[in-house]
Amino acid sequence: MPTCAICGIPTEHKCTNCNQTFYCGKVHQKQHWLTHKVDCRPFKVEHSDQLGRYLVATRSIKPFEIILKEAPLLCTPSQVTSPVCLGCLNGIEPSDYIDCENCGWPLCGIECKGKPEHEAECEFTVKRGSKVSVKEFTNPHPLYQCMGTVRCLLLAKKDPEKWKVFSELESLEKLRRGSMQWKADLESIGKFIPRFFKTTDFSEDLIMKTVGILQINGHEVPVTDPPHVAIFKNASFLEHSCHPNLAKSFTKDGHLILWAPKAIKRNTHLSICYSDAVWGTQERQQHLMHTKIFKCECERCLDVTEFGTNYDGFKCTTPDCIGVILPSSLKEWNSKWRCSTCGNHVDISFIKDILEKAGKDLNPMTRTADNCIKYIQNYQKWLTNRHFYICQAKIQLVQLIGTDPKELMTVPEDKLNLKLEYCKELLDLYEKLAPCEIRMLGTFCFELHSAIAEHTRRVALKTSLSPKNMLEESLLYVDKCINYLQHECDIFVEGHILKQAKINRDALRMVLVM
Repeated sequence: MPTCAICGIPTEHKCTNCNQTFYCGKVHQKQHWLTHKVDCRPFKVEHSDQLGRYLVATRSIKPFEIILKEAPLLCTPSQVTSPVCLGCLNGIEPSDYIDCENCGWPLCGIECKGKPEHEAECEFTVKRGSKVSVKEFTNPHPLYQCMGTVRCLLLAKKDPEKWKVFSELESLEKLRRGSMQWKADLESIGKFIPRFFKTTDFSEDLIMKTVGILQINGHEVPVTDPPHVAIFKNASFLEHSCHPNLAKSFTKDGHLILWAPKAIKRNTHLSICYSDAVWGTQERQQHLMHTKIFKCECERCLDVTEFGTNYDGFKCTTPDCIGVILPSSLKEWNSKWRCSTCGNHVDISFIKDILEKAGKDLNPMTRTADNCIKYIQNYQKWLTNRHFYICQAKIQLVQLIGTDPKELMTVPEDKLNLKLEYCKELLDLYEKLAPCEIRMLGTFCFELHSAIAEHTRRVALKTSLSPKNMLEESLLYVDKCINYLQHECDIFVEGHILKQAKINRDALRMVLVM
């Protein structure tokens, strides 16, 4: 039988938040709280040969519940970046910056000169005997490729406890070694650091292991411009799924918030998406293999229909057949595609040609509503209505039609109806396919709420019918918007949408009770 964390008496009473620590009664639970609160979370760390360390829910988690708030272990510039201030990690303005008087690295101002984040690398640079000189600010700068790794390596002396935590994270060095990315990193980081900084402090193997830890465990943090990379101790144990159960949000100071958009059952593995859940299967697979060195076999990837959405599907080329052409399995993605209805096989070269053309036409396309409509009409000859390229065009179209309330009031009726149709379609699709893409889902809800409100206004002007049911529908979606965006801070566009959504919700509630 488990025992009380304070007195050791056998007991069945446990902390209801984490379900892991036991107490004989409330007195000892309160007495232990200052110690226990550090680790009191509704998950535990487990280990397997296949996954390494991973997180499992220790109790049922409610919708919208926060399961973890975590400060970064360390923050670094991205590996590919234009010059950034090594104090605050924001981009350097070519006409408004200073050079650190000691090491020469550009800083955005005097306020960043003495920041502790820059101290160790400043001293390390000084030891090389000459200052750094950075004069090109518009393109990715080769000097910054190594700075994230340098900052991590310097933890060993600056903060040994953090270094211990960092160095125990997975690097996948054996899998990475010999790959094209590894070879490029060896030249631009592994061999460059000893040569440029004139140091023998770090072996090549240690440098490359550090590169791996940073690449495998780093989270892109968008609170700076450009985004920087941060390592989070507990979040590093989260496994990947293209259909995850946890959403990520960030505070203004770059702390991570992990929360559940939907209920999670006890003993469920906790996951985030390491890739972009809006991409098609092949794009996600390629990205994960290139950046994280593994082939994803999550439930979404293994189901070629992607939960019945046919997100990668082609329309059957057989006359009068309404079937969908998809790969036979994930393993046969680059070979066998056939119709689910008539069994017609399609040559993979046809699939690749259409996808290549669709991608080339979409990316450079001038962003206008009419161009989006033409693109959708053209490629719906071959692609399903929910194909990821069609959906990308629909997302752009929804954003282009009535970008603000005043403009929405002048949108032609057919365009407004199209916005309503596509908003509902996209929201339904991505709530099923990518339930943790909360910024996108929250934005869809706000767009839909706004479009319904405008449609209601027009109906009220034309008829004597009561628009109450439409207002209630508008309120429903603005409430959903607030739920999705509730943890977004106001340095993001979504944070401003959240503020406006709350104003609109209160106004709608007042109208509905009149």
